[in-house]
Amino acid sequence: MSRFAQQGLLEDIDEVIQLHREILALCVPSHADHVRSLNDLATVFHIRFERQAEPQDLDEAIMFRRQALTFCPAPHPDYYNCLTGLAMALTSRFEQWGGPENESFELHTETQALLRLQDPPDPHSSLSNVATAVKVGMERRGNLQDIEEAIKLLKEVLGFHAAPHPDRGSSLNNLAHAIQARFQQQGKSLDLEEVVGLRREALALDEHPDCTSLGNLANVLYARFEKAGDVKDIEEAIELNRKALALCMLPHPDRGSFLNNLGCALHARFEQAGGDLRGLEEAIALHREALALRALPHSAHVNSLKNLAHVLQTRFGHQGDPKDIDETIELHRTALSIPTLAHSERASSVLCLSAALHARFKHWGDSKNLDESLELLVGSLPLLAVPHPKHGTSLLNLAYVLQTRSDHQGDLKDLGKAIEVYREGLALHPSSHPNHAGILNNLANALSARFEKQGDPRDLDETIRLHRDALALYPAPHPYRSMSLKNLASVVNARFHQLGNIKDLFEVIKLFEEVLAIHTSPHPQRGAALMCRGASFALLYLHTKNSYALNKAFSLFQEAATYISSPPLTRFQCAYFWATIASPLGHSSSLTAYSTVIELLPQLAALHWDLPSRQQRLSTKYVTEVAAGACTCALSLGRYDMAIEFLEASRSVFWSQALHLRQSLDDLRTVRSDLWIQIAELSSELERASFRDTSRDSSINTANHQKSFFIQAEGARSFRLNQEWEETIKSIRLVSGFEDFLQPKKLVQLQQAVQTRQIVVLHCGEISSNALVIKLGGVVECIPLPKLPHFAVQDLVDMLNTACTSTSIDIEDLFNTHQSDMTLVNRSLFTRLTGIREDSATGSVSANSVFAGILEILWDSLVLPILDVLHLERSSSPPRLWWCPTGPFAFLPIHAAGIYQKGSTNCVADYIISSYTPTITALLNPPSQPAPTFKMTAVIQPDAPNCLPLPGAERELEKIAERVPKQWLTVLGDTSPATVSTALHHLHNSSIVHFACHGIQNLQQPLNSGLALADGYLKVSQIMQGPEGEHPSDIKKHMSLAFLSACETAKGDKTTPDEAMHLAATLLFAGFRGVVATMWAMDDRDGPKIADTFYQHLFENCDPTANPPICPDLTEGAKALHLAVAKLREEPDIPFKRWVPFVYY
Repeated sequence: MSRFAQQGLLEDIDEVIQLHREILALCVPSHADHVRSLNDLATVFHIRFERQAEPQDLDEAIMFRRQALTFCPAPHPDYYNCLTGLAMALTSRFEQWGGPENESFELHTETQALLRLQDPPDPHSSLSNVATAVKVGMERRGNLQDIEEAIKLLKEVLGFHAAPHPDRGSSLNNLAHAIQARFQQQGKSLDLEEVVGLRREALALDEHPDCTSLGNLANVLYARFEKAGDVKDIEEAIELNRKALALCMLPHPDRGSFLNNLGCALHARFEQAGGDLRGLEEAIALHREALALRALPHSAHVNSLKNLAHVLQTRFGHQGDPKDIDETIELHRTALSIPTLAHSERASSVLCLSAALHARFKHWGDSKNLDESLELLVGSLPLLAVPHPKHGTSLLNLAYVLQTRSDHQGDLKDLGKAIEVYREGLALHPSSHPNHAGILNNLANALSARFEKQGDPRDLDETIRLHRDALALYPAPHPYRSMSLKNLASVVNARFHQLGNIKDLFEVIKLFEEVLAIHTSPHPQRGAALMCRGASFALLYLHTKNSYALNKAFSLFQEAATYISSPPLTRFQCAYFWATIASPLGHSSSLTAYSTVIELLPQLAALHWDLPSRQQRLSTKYVTEVAAGACTCALSLGRYDMAIEFLEASRSVFWSQALHLRQSLDDLRTVRSDLWIQIAELSSELERASFRDTSRDSSINTANHQKSFFIQAEGARSFRLNQEWEETIKSIRLVSGFEDFLQPKKLVQLQQAVQTRQIVVLHCGEISSNALVIKLGGVVECIPLPKLPHFAVQDLVDMLNTACTSTSIDIEDLFNTHQSDMTLVNRSLFTRLTGIREDSATGSVSANSVFAGILEILWDSLVLPILDVLHLERSSSPPRLWWCPTGPFAFLPIHAAGIYQKGSTNCVADYIISSYTPTITALLNPPSQPAPTFKMTAVIQPDAPNCLPLPGAERELEKIAERVPKQWLTVLGDTSPATVSTALHHLHNSSIVHFACHGIQNLQQPLNSGLALADGYLKVSQIMQGPEGEHPSDIKKHMSLAFLSACETAKGDKTTPDEAMHLAATLLFAGFRGVVATMWAMDDRDGPKIADTFYQHLFENCDPTANPPICPDLTEGAKALHLAVAKLREEPDIPFKRWVPFVYY
């Protein structure tokens, strides 16, 4: 037996059992050692059960204990030992399976027998053991009689252990544990207060408290915080858990438990007390470490899986990173895949997985997640039937998912079933139950949803009544009172909209006044409450025209938008709401509102996020609408300067953020070298962190947990770096001359770009678009474009896309509407194509005819008014003009607008040389410096893997070789492969780079768009990153011109037109001063033709052998393309689709 205790070999315990069986056979009932033999055999069976969890072992242990009792009735000296052994064996069976119902009675009966013993060897120990067994039985089956008896016994034990008895501390803790179990059933605050007192006394008795004593008090303070919401309790619980954790460093066996407890406390503080993202990040890190220490077969492995999943789901709820909810789901799936998972844990994991799938559906809208969530709940119901403690929870979750499916699919049957299940759940949870108020709230929300669909006032009345009942169950300072107040305010507001009773609106205002009294600064939800109260005052103004209400509304909006304790996303939403209400009313605060919105944009895409996360955050609907709305607001107030500044600051935010990390800092270096070193190091580290790999494998294993832990640590480090970076910028702005360091450019700074240029910024407004012309000298003039409101411009974009992908187009499909419903632009194009003005037309037209119609509309409605203002006339040497299109204008070929008729044209190219720029700021980049040795790199890939052949690429190389001196030309792809790594190397040390290959625009992940080379795609993200070890301001000094003879290299993402997420913009960001690109797929035949004329012009007067060499003037790139496209356009019967896509950035 000693060897088994040391080594744990199962064959040893098996042999011990066999030996004890033989001993028992020799000790007949009359033998003096018969009772001892029965107890010894029961003990070893119990030990083997604890090792193998075989139920028959525990059954035999209980059987032998019962037999022993029959041979030593009270007052036999062995009676106490037999009774205690039986109690502990029964307790073990309760802990594993709950035991048959009669075991509660049996424990109760045998406890009474023990109490009748007048002089047990250790009465307080006996009482404690039996009370423990009774308490476990109560926890399993909720028998209040059991727990009351356990508390009575443990109080009697405590009486035996009066101070200064050495066991008083353990007795205090045992009693506290039992009373806390009763609290969990009944929810009485007095019980909780008694437990806190007991735990504090136990801790005070311990001169050198261990981690268990500290943890016991921490746990009850955690419970009191959940009950009453006092932040002091959770702060003390966190402090105690930190002390406990410090006492159990590795290899302490309980370290995993205290990592878990501290993680849970930090998580609870974040969820209920609010806001500290660092606390949530720490909780995640703690749970990851706990999970690593509790790998299978650790008994708490599943608990760690679930707790890590819970904190990740919380972070997902606050930050929306899909990687978090994906990992949450995988963690729950991993728990369910464990064969030895206990029945109760399996049920809990099913509920958690269902909830996580439901959350992912809410985020992405993928119905497969919702279907699986529902299937899991329906399948679990038989496993969680009454009297299972999770039965009520499963019903409520089922109702919630049914309600969601009703919202998604519009099926009122689902909503009706949800209401029915909520009512059943309410019946299972009487008013004294701690979950009763929550069910009232959920039922009310479901009834409110049905009211919105059916308009039955009885539903609304019941909803209000239920929310009032729920509120009554959340007296101050209950942590859920503010939630209940907000829910009641929402439905009372709905009743106001239905009935128009102004008293309801006043009640809403008063309810939110109480919410704000609860959510005092710095509570993170105060900002949202300020916004809701402001919206109520705005509504009051609309119905009463009370100017006080309007001013109060905007005052609250401004406070909400600038409330620093709110997350950036919440502040942005508040500011956007403020702006979109103030602007149509012409309120004086509207410009301030939009200024606040735009100031918050960079924080939404803060530099501690990786690149895909930043791009995703800038693609949300409200963010993409800011630029146009802000510009409209400024124009309506005659502030053309602010219109330009708004458009500049609210567009290409992604690029602006990235460029901040590549800012030239030479001026700062001469003034404050310490800040120069600090900001340079932080910029480099943040840029490297932007490109970190945050992908996770779908499998959950030890290696992947370690990777996730690393990813989490890197994310936390990036967060800290970003905070340091922001603080350093604040310090730099205190230096004289650097007050505007990395601030959005003002018009006076942007005007530097137009000293030798004319720029036209195209703004697409909901009612009317505008062209903001910045003339030589910086004067801004606004030209209204009334024929091109937003929807008309979008129509042109859609029609252009159709023309690009078809050769013959059905007229009905093209317009997809009756002529009476057509926009003015649609009607004009319809007439041009059909030659009729009747109500309908049938048949088809060529794509070329659609192109001609679109280009003619752009000429009449957009270009002609601009040419008139600029007083431009036809010229054989036209001046250069920069187009800066915003919104859907970015997808239209403004440079090709015109009237194209046989033998006669009148088009943009007759008047100007067109260039495009994503922003005005991009034109402020200093010109490239002459390289010590001029170099051009041509990357040719005619046969990339998984792509169609491009025979024109080889002919393109031939044309390039004819025009470019061989001393300057490096070719990749003819004799040596054009790989991603070699292309990247040459990209950053060439004055000209020419790509002749396939290009691809990835609509789902724009940063993965790229150029197809021999070994894969040269992606946008790789071009952005640049060569390692070199500062971007150094590597881009000599980069001047890039020629992308590939498809879709200037095709942006339609969801984020103002972010310029295409290859051409990427190369501008990487350092090139000019880029030739294509708006859609080009014809392989045209690459050699365009390249030939282009390089003929650039290199016609060059001489590499002269001293010094005569190099090409690369500022002539736009003119070279202008000439090349003009020559291509002269080919007989060439369609628009072939020559229009070539553009110069």
